[in-house]
Amino acid sequence: MACTRLGLLLLATASGCAPPPPGLEQTGALPPGGVISVTSLRGNVSIYAPARGQAPSSFTLDATGPDTRRDVTVRRTGNRITIITRGLGSDLLLRGPQGTIINVKAASGNINAADFDGVVNASTDRGDIKMLLPQYGSANAGTGNVSVIFASTTWPGTLHFTSQRGDVELYVNQTAAAGIDLITMNGTIFTDFPLKGTAHGLSEMIDGTINAAGSGRPKRSIGAFVRDGSIRLLQLKPQM
Repeated sequence: MACTRLGLLLLATASGCAPPPPGLEQTGALPPGGVISVTSLRGNVSIYAPARGQAPSSFTLDATGPDTRRDVTVRRTGNRITIITRGLGSDLLLRGPQGTIINVKAASGNINAADFDGVVNASTDRGDIKMLLPQYGSANAGTGNVSVIFASTTWPGTLHFTSQRGDVELYVNQTAAAGIDLITMNGTIFTDFPLKGTAHGLSEMIDGTINAAGSGRPKRSIGAFVRDGSIRLLQLKPQM
C-alpha cells in the first residue's frame, strides 16, 4: 500500500512507510592493502569508512534495487573483492577499512566517497563524482562534474582528474609539493595557489609546481583536463 501524506508525516511510527532494507548485504574482514573493484552499469555508488560499532578491519556491501539478487554478483579471491552489476539498476553502499583501495567504474550513476581512509579511483561515463578523502584518489567523468577534496601530501606518480563535459574542482593540501598540469579546451581555470597560466582562444592552461624545494620538479603531480567546462584548484587549509 502506498504511503499517504499523513503516513509520511508520521514516518517514525508508521512502519509500512519505512524505506526497504538492502536487497543484498555482505560483510567480512579485509586486511589493509585489500582491493575492492566495482563495475556498475546503472546505479549510484557510495563509499564510506566502517560504521560505528563495526570492526575497523571489516568491509560491508549493501545493495538496493528492483532485483539485487539477480543484478549484483560478488566474488572474492584472497584480499581482492570484485562486484559487478548487470544493469537492472542497483545502488551500492560500500564500507571499507583503512588502507583499502577501491576502484569504481560506472556506466551511468553518481559516485560519492566521504571519510573513507583509503584510495579511491572513480570513473563514470555519465554522472557526478564527489569525494572527501583523508588520503587521495583519482576521478574521471564523461558527462558530469568532478569535485574532490584530499588531504594527503604524498602519493605515487600523477593523480588524474578529468571531465569531457563538466567542471573539475580540486581542494589540495596547501603544503603538498607537486607538479601541476591543468588544461581546459573550452572554459576557465581558477586557482588560489601562486600559479600563472596561459590562454589561447577558448583554451587555458597552467603548467607549474606548488611548494617545490629548489629548482627540481616534485616526483608527484596533479593533472586535470576538461574539454567543455572549468577547473578550480584550491588550497585545503586547516580549520581554525
